[in-house]
Amino acid sequence: MLNPIRKRKLRHLFRILDRNHDGILTRNDFERVIHEITNIRGWKWGTPEYEELYFFWMGFGDRLKVWADRNGDGKITEAEWLWYLEQMLDSFEASYIQKALINISLKAMDFSQDNQVNIDEFKKFYQIYEIEAEEAHKAFIHLDLNNDGYLTKDELTTLLHEFFYSEDSQSPGNWFWGSF
Repeated sequence: MLNPIRKRKLRHLFRILDRNHDGILTRNDFERVIHEITNIRGWKWGTPEYEELYFFWMGFGDRLKVWADRNGDGKITEAEWLWYLEQMLDSFEASYIQKALINISLKAMDFSQDNQVNIDEFKKFYQIYEIEAEEAHKAFIHLDLNNDGYLTKDELTTLLHEFFYSEDSQSPGNWFWGSF
């Protein structure tokens, strides 16, 4: 069973992914994420970046449809989302999805392509998810574990793991998607 802190974080992520704010996740929500990221990054259909992003998000959406859509209506409710993540987070699939999410997020955030994300890149990327610049700034301060002004793949990996698994309300990774 998910403890209250983890449940709150996962509900927050659900609301972020629910791009049209209708209380359900559908294929359209994942298509919007793809569109918004490719638009801000200037990635075009047929490029390796576009295809990697597309296959990650659509694959994740298809996986949810198969495994989380308990009533088969093609829509993932918050309750179905939480049920699925409770089942999935301790499986091998979770580590695979987390690694893929880190890789695709770093590529999408790293506008300068230097394998690290600075505060300006972070703010720009999180606009996609309707996280205000001030909120993104606060989150970045919590996430920058070594206070060097950058997030690296190693930091992002640690932080995402904390986001999904930490039951400590003070874990820096709780800020991965802004305050919850």
